[in-house]
Amino acid sequence: MFNLCLLPIVLFSQIFDPGATGYTFVKLGIGVRPVAMGNAFTALSDDANAVFWNPSGLGIVETYYVSGMAMKHLAYFNYYNLTSAIPLGKHGGLGFGLSYLTGTDIEYSERGERGDEFKNSDMLLNIGYGRSIGKQKIISFGGAIKIVRSQLYTYSAYGLLSDFGVILNPYKYIYIGSVIKNFGTPRKFIEKWEYPPLNFRQGLAFKFPLWENQFILGFDYSVYPDVKPTFSIGSEIRIRAPRFMESLGQDKFSGFSVMAGYQSGYESGAWSGFSFGFSLELIIARELYFDIAVLLLSYGYLGSSERIALGLNYVPTKARSRK
Repeated sequence: MFNLCLLPIVLFSQIFDPGATGYTFVKLGIGVRPVAMGNAFTALSDDANAVFWNPSGLGIVETYYVSGMAMKHLAYFNYYNLTSAIPLGKHGGLGFGLSYLTGTDIEYSERGERGDEFKNSDMLLNIGYGRSIGKQKIISFGGAIKIVRSQLYTYSAYGLLSDFGVILNPYKYIYIGSVIKNFGTPRKFIEKWEYPPLNFRQGLAFKFPLWENQFILGFDYSVYPDVKPTFSIGSEIRIRAPRFMESLGQDKFSGFSVMAGYQSGYESGAWSGFSFGFSLELIIARELYFDIAVLLLSYGYLGSSERIALGLNYVPTKARSRK
């Protein structure tokens, strides 16, 4: 039998409440900004993270972006992610994402003794497309295909899933988003059938201008077939560098963002479900920006998750003026 080193797998399953479904890996929130905002990102999805959260957002992304993220998940898992977005003008936008989760080596022994060490990992490949309608981009729609691979010891399994979403912008500062995630077929993993965790998310977001800055507020409602619905709330304030800093020779600092959020459903002690994030943007060259973002997400007495992300963002002048 497996010894106590299987604890990481048990914790991972408890946190994401697999219930009657499998594919627990795809329930893990991706990115720093969305998770720092409590996963209230369905109606926002206005950056490269849209390929994971709501692919319709790729239809409104106007900047070329590539980002890499590393995460320490609790004490047992390391998580890595690469994300990119490619705007195609009036033809919409493409998004690509690759995620890899690996666990601490697990020892196997039929008598509870030290035995062989084996690999525990999951991999996710996302390819998405989104497109908006009209010059004002009042309606955007999109979809994504996801290839999932899981491995434990000598066992492995593959799955093919898909997402479909829409974002409405009925008024300048208001966004409404809906997405159905994880359509797919069952897969057999370690002699047991797993079913995709079909997820419906509804979101509402507001983007308020504050002079040259911006305040963002988001709300999400999430439903899985086998667990109680959850809600999320998140906020972000974006502060641009004051113009007078250029006269002081500080022309490489573009601005920073502070994010905070909460997602219900964790119920594992004080502060569980709360998240906090910070990002800093620097100017590398004309229209080319570098950003660094960090996140802390609390799981209460189970521990916490820390993330750091580095990104390159090419922002055409026209897009920057609307950003």
